[in-house]
Amino acid sequence: MNLSVLLAAATSSLVPPDLPHSPQSDALLRRFLADPRAGSQPWTITLLKQCVDENADILFPDGMAQVAEACFDMLDREMLAATNSFRSRKISRRVRAAIMFRLEHAAPHRAAIRQALATLLVPTHGRILARTLGRSVNAIWQAAGDTSTGFTYVTKRITLSGVYISTLLFWLTRGGNPASVEAFLDRRLAEVGRITRLRNRLTGRIA
Repeated sequence: MNLSVLLAAATSSLVPPDLPHSPQSDALLRRFLADPRAGSQPWTITLLKQCVDENADILFPDGMAQVAEACFDMLDREMLAATNSFRSRKISRRVRAAIMFRLEHAAPHRAAIRQALATLLVPTHGRILARTLGRSVNAIWQAAGDTSTGFTYVTKRITLSGVYISTLLFWLTRGGNPASVEAFLDRRLAEVGRITRLRNRLTGRIA
């Protein structure tokens, strides 16, 4: 999985539309993610039917890319539902808490999430991948209580895209130890903090 490809996708769709969902589709997705076959085999409509039931595809007429996008959207919404637990004066700490929540919450389905991302990395699914990643980055900022607008809104999301995507890839490939994922995320956030402080000092001198 290529980091630069994912980052380009996320930043190309900074304000994606909300994704329609229903209790029925969410229940189907949870059943699918919980099936071991969803984490051990490439995603196909045949696999979806085998893991859930013969009519599972009715809720997802556009195929497995639609299923993958819906899975990530469900994780976004579950993270947003826990927003009140991300308590800290510093927004960077709330961002950290939101990312760790979504990864820890999805840990039982890590192999299936890897297959979902692989589904979206097919070149013909580029627009769906962009919407999916952009929606997740927006949801993290929303969960952290960000209220920025304009240029700040854009730069925050571009910056977080790099942090989130690199951490997601680390979690998918080497995330068996939660402490290592947490340490990786902390290093990425620290790098962003150093760059931000340097930029602030430079723009202050120029001004």
